[in-house]
This record gives sequence, C-alpha cells and structure tokens, in this order.
Amino acid sequence: MPLQGDIDLSGLIQFGLNKAAKDQFRAIIAKDSELVPGRVTRVDGISTFVQTATVDYRAVSKFARIAHKNEFEIEPAQPSVGDWVLVRKGEDEDPDEIELVLPRISLLSRKRVMRGKEQGDAQILATNINTVFVVQAATYFNPSRLEREIALVWGSGATPVVVITKIDILEKGQDPMGVIAQAKASAPGVEVFGASGITGAGTEPLRKFTKSGITVVLIGASGVGKSTLVNFLMGQQAMETADIRQSDTRGRHTTVTRQLLRLPNGGVLIDTPGIRTIGLVSGSEHALAKTFSDVEAYMWKCRFSDCSHSSEPDCAVVEALAKDNLSQARFDSYIRMERELKIEETKNDATGKTDYQRKMKVVAKTNRQRAKAEKHKKS
Repeated sequence: MPLQGDIDLSGLIQFGLNKAAKDQFRAIIAKDSELVPGRVTRVDGISTFVQTATVDYRAVSKFARIAHKNEFEIEPAQPSVGDWVLVRKGEDEDPDEIELVLPRISLLSRKRVMRGKEQGDAQILATNINTVFVVQAATYFNPSRLEREIALVWGSGATPVVVITKIDILEKGQDPMGVIAQAKASAPGVEVFGASGITGAGTEPLRKFTKSGITVVLIGASGVGKSTLVNFLMGQQAMETADIRQSDTRGRHTTVTRQLLRLPNGGVLIDTPGIRTIGLVSGSEHALAKTFSDVEAYMWKCRFSDCSHSSEPDCAVVEALAKDNLSQARFDSYIRMERELKIEETKNDATGKTDYQRKMKVVAKTNRQRAKAEKHKKS
C-alpha cells in the first residue's frame, strides 16, 4: 500500500514498469496530478492505444513532447509502441491526448523503405526494450540478413538474442545444429537458440528474457514463425498464424501491426510485422563495429591506419583472408554495410560524397584485379 500522498503505480508493473520510469512518473505527477501515466501498446494511424493502471485510452498525440528535466526544453515526439507516456483526459467532447513521452532507454529503428526505395527518415519499430529476439527460420536461414538484423539491434541500445525457429520441420538429413553453428558465426558474442513454436522444443531458455520488468521485442522477415513463437510464450492463441507455403517452406505474413502483449511470467513482449528490408540509420558505426568485432580485430593490426585492405603492405585483413582465419563473406558484408553508412552520412555533402565515391572506385578496381590474378594463378 502506498503512503498517504504517494502515487500508486503498482498497476503498471504488469506492463513492464521499471524504477527509472517510476521515478520520472512520480516527479511529473507531483507537479501536475491531472496527468495519467501509462504505456503505449499499439498505434493505429492517428490513434494511440495507452494502457494505464485502471483505464485504457485511445488518445491522440498532436502536441506530444519528450519529458526532459528542463521544463523549458521542448522536443516533439511521435509516441510509439513501448513508450511510457502521460495522458491528459479530454474535457467534454475533446479527445484524450498524450502530452508527455518519457525519455527512451532504447530505440529500435530502421531506415524507412517505401515501394522498394529507401527514404531519408527513420521508422521507429519499438522503444524501451531490453532484449530483441532476432528470429530466423532454420528452413530459410539467411546469414547476410542476420548480420544486418544484429547491427540494427546493437544500434538500438538493446541486446540481441538469435532464435532459430522451425527446427522441427527440417527435411530428413538436415541438422539444426548446423544452422545454429552458422548463426553463431554470423553473430559472434550473441546468444543463439534453436526452438520450435509448435512443439515448444528449445523455448524454455528463452523465458529468462521475459521476466517481470523486462520488455522483449521480436523482429524478422515474414513467415519465419514469430507469431507461432509468440503464441507458445503467451500460452494461448494470441496471434493468428498461417499455413506454410509448400513452394519454399516459408510461412505467410500474419502480423499487421506492432503491439505490446503481457506474458504469463510477468514480462511484456512486442510483436512486429515482418520486415522486408533492413536499412541502417545514420550513426550506426558503433553497432557495425560490435556486429563485426571479428573483422575489426584484424583491421586494428594493419600497418596503416587508412588501409583499404586491398593492396597495402602488412595488411592484417588480407593475410587473415588468405589463411582463412577470416571469412570472405563476413568481410564483404562489413564493407558493404560500412559503405551504406558512409553514403548516408555524406549524401547531403557533395564534396564528401565525391571523395568517398572516388575512394570506393579505387578499392573496387583493386579488388577486381586481385580476383583476376587469383583466378589466373589457379588456372
């Protein structure tokens, strides 16, 4: 029981309330008792669904802003699933309105893609998350995509955990441990689990990421088994699932919007629609370094700090590739993603973009010459 004059926020524990959010809520409500604290569980168009300790709101957010300590600092915010917010009840026929959004401890976002073309702005997928289940199907494993997904998560401030689903429907002779080994090679330093949302095999270790006060989000392509996994973790048919296509053993897209769900053991889970493309947002260099720690470990050993890792003497990367100590595919993925981030950073700087493109042409030419020499040597 709260003390007299204290604010009872115990009803928000079921939605993942942590100490930081609790303290911020109390500080704000002490100044304005008409504000109601809650968490965004779903966003549909202009309507934002907020669950509070006692009442559910369908609110608008025309003038929402981040609740900084400095009351005079105004930063507009578009509430997203996972946000902790404060709602002001509408008077008479006025709608309820989200007035403040608490500062986010993590922000999972990707570069927005419309009709196959990357857009300049970022699309927020979820906020205030602790763990991200990066889901891929054992029947359709894609290491290059997994690397991008891992980089996306590291850039959010959350911790990635790889879940390889559909281990129960592999064809005869296929070993799920082989796929898991590939996943570990593509995600060094990240925990990898094999699981089946149908039989429940391998799901028990995942429950340590879904305890009270913890928020986990699922991301992955359409049809990898996210909804089936959600249903198993929920202990009920919370999400619709679709039959597997016989042509490619992949499921059909079923989740159509991001939503927050309460788990039986106290944690909360955010399910997301399938993500077709993974575009990294500007400023993700630290996430790239963490994703490709094995590649960067060799880069630090190169003789020259501006080594292009193509023809310079004493290049540790070239030596590691030649000795198969470093995967060529991993190195190529790193260079490809680094190039994307560089272009993103310099696209509004004509001089920077020209210099970078010129450098990339030299690197590409050198790589082609090296490949041609290797081919001639083998023949």
